[in-house]
Amino acid sequence: MYSSFYSRLLPALLLWLGSALAAQASHIISTDITYAPVAATTAGTPRYHVTLRLYVDLSPGSARQPSATLTFSRNGCDAVGTGSFSVNVPITQVLKTYGQSCTGGLAYTVQLYETDVDLTRGQWTMGFNGQNRAGGVKNVTNLQSQTYGVYCSAFLNTELVAQNTSPVFLSTRLPYVASGQAERYSFSAFDADGDSLVYRFVTPQAGTGAQLICGADIPSTPSPHFRLNAATGALTAPATTATDAGRYIMAARVDEYRQLNGSWQQIGWVMRDVSYLFLNATNRAPGFTALTVGGAPAAQPVNELIRVRAGQTVVLALDAADPDAGQTLSFASDAVGSVPGLSLQALGPTRTQLTWQVPAALPPGRYTATVAVTDDGCPSASEEQTLAFLVTAATTLGTRPAGEAKSAAFPTPFREQVQFQAGAPGQAITIVDELGRVVAQLRAQADGRVVWQPAALPAGLYVARGADGRPLARLLRAADTNY
Repeated sequence: MYSSFYSRLLPALLLWLGSALAAQASHIISTDITYAPVAATTAGTPRYHVTLRLYVDLSPGSARQPSATLTFSRNGCDAVGTGSFSVNVPITQVLKTYGQSCTGGLAYTVQLYETDVDLTRGQWTMGFNGQNRAGGVKNVTNLQSQTYGVYCSAFLNTELVAQNTSPVFLSTRLPYVASGQAERYSFSAFDADGDSLVYRFVTPQAGTGAQLICGADIPSTPSPHFRLNAATGALTAPATTATDAGRYIMAARVDEYRQLNGSWQQIGWVMRDVSYLFLNATNRAPGFTALTVGGAPAAQPVNELIRVRAGQTVVLALDAADPDAGQTLSFASDAVGSVPGLSLQALGPTRTQLTWQVPAALPPGRYTATVAVTDDGCPSASEEQTLAFLVTAATTLGTRPAGEAKSAAFPTPFREQVQFQAGAPGQAITIVDELGRVVAQLRAQADGRVVWQPAALPAGLYVARGADGRPLARLLRAADTNY
C-alpha cells in the first residue's frame, strides 16, 4: 500500500502544520468528480452516475464529511430558469485510508459520494464547493489561503453526444516533493470510450455566485515544482532546493475530445485539485530502472510508448531499485480496477509484473496506466510511473509485428508531399497521428498510389492505415520553415 501523504511529515514540519490546523481545521485536501451513463428511468432523458471523490483529513479537530452537495448547472452559471439543480449526496464508501508509517503524524481517507441524476440535453457543469482551504499555502498570493474554498468541476456536453463516460483519474495517492530529489506523480486518466485526452494545469478555484455553482480562480501562482505531460498526464518534479518548505496547491484539467462529423469536438472535462508538501527529507525515493515487454530479450525505456492491439494480452516486467541500502520495496497500481483487464503481481523484492488483457471491444487510441514503487523508510518515499499504450484494432497487426507497415513512403522524411502504395485501387486510407487521432481521409488512385499533401500539421510521425485498420506506411514529416 502507498504511504500516506501525511506519513511523509517530519517532526519539524509537524510543528509548522500543527499551528495551521489549530487555527483553521480544513479537512478537504483533494477532490475530483467523474461520471458515467446508466440506464434511463425517463424515456428520452439520459441518466448519469456521478461520483465525487474527496480526500479528507483525519487529524484531531478536523471536521468530518458525512455528505456533500453537488451542483448541476445546465448552461453556464445562471441557475435561474435553466433546469439547474443541486443534490445533497451521502458518503457511499471509504475507498482507502492512508496512515503513518513512522511514529506520530497524521492521516487521511479517500471517500466516495455517489448519486444518479437525469441530465437533459444541454451543456452541464457539475461542481462541488468545499469550505476553507488549509492556512499558509505557499503559492497562494496573500497566504490567507484559509479564506478560500476548494472547488472542482466536471463538464458534459449532451448537445454534442448522446452519452459519454468521463475520464477517470488513475492515482489515489497524494504527492510530495523532497528537497534535492526528483519526484514522479501522475494526473493520468482512463477513458473507456477511447476519446482523445489533453492534460493541462489550471488555476485552483473557490466557489462563487449566489449558489456556489461555478468556480473562480483564487490568487495563486503555478506549482513551482511539477511539470505536466500534456499527452499522458505524467507529472515530474526536477530536483530542487530553492523552494520554501511547506504546503502548496495545484490543479489539473483533462479535456476530452471526440471526432464528430469529421472534426474534433470537446465533449467534456474533469479536473482535480490537490495539496502537497515540499519538505526536507534524508530518505531517498526508489525508482523504476527497466521495463521488459512480453519476455523480450532486451529492456526498453520505462517511458517509451507500448504498442498493443485490442484483444491482446501484454505482460510487462518492471524492475526497481532504491538508492538507500537495506530498504524493502513494495509495488501497487491504482489503475487496477479502473482499467479493465489490468492486474499487478510481485515477482520478487525488486521486480513486479503488470498484465493487461486488453478488451477486444476497446476502441483504438492512446491509454495510460500507473504503477508505483514505495520503500519502507521513515518517512517512506515512492515513485509513480505513467505507462503509455497505443491500442490498435484487433485485426490491425495480422501476422506482422506491432506497428510494422508494408509500404515504404517516399520521400522520408517529407515536407510538402509524400506518397506510398496502398495495394488496391480506390482503397480508403486513414492517416492518424501518434495519439491515434485521425488527421486525414484519402483514396488510393487507379494504380494503388496514395499522395498526401498535408496543410497545417506539425512535424512528427503519422501512420497510414487501410480500411481494415492495418498499417500501410509510416509517414515522417520534417519541420517546415513555412509552417
